[in-house]
Amino acid sequence: KTETTVTMENYKDAFRELASRFRNMDGWEARQESPPSAYLHISKPGWLDQNLNGIHLETYVMAGQLQRGHAPVCLHCECGFPKQREFMKLFTERARIIIEKWPGYRVLGPEGCSVCEIWVPLGSSAEETTEALANEIVRLQELTPLIDQTIVDVMSS
Repeated sequence: KTETTVTMENYKDAFRELASRFRNMDGWEARQESPPSAYLHISKPGWLDQNLNGIHLETYVMAGQLQRGHAPVCLHCECGFPKQREFMKLFTERARIIIEKWPGYRVLGPEGCSVCEIWVPLGSSAEETTEALANEIVRLQELTPLIDQTIVDVMSS
């Protein structure tokens, strides 16, 4: 049996496909750094993530993830969102009970910029890994109505 090595180039290609898949979902945006690497933000237009520093779902595979054998999928609210602290506090309160029921997830908020995360084992191919990462992004997308309502609530207070 021959063992194949999955390279960063494989992941870059697989992440381009992953970005395209989420861009084709109605109402969703997908952003990569320039030049594109194995790094991805998924967001909605009202989440103020145009500069990769608002509210977004994030995943990536870099050298450290290749070494450790797993990659994160996270929900972030970064400093580009005007009421970051308020959002983190209120959203963590509202979402904690949901997120804590999901196997493997850790709630990290309300401090910092990460609401929650899960570490996904790398698969035997970049495509297998990005499929597993996509499944967790889709799970986090279930929080969209709660994210949108929390944005409305903190922006109107």
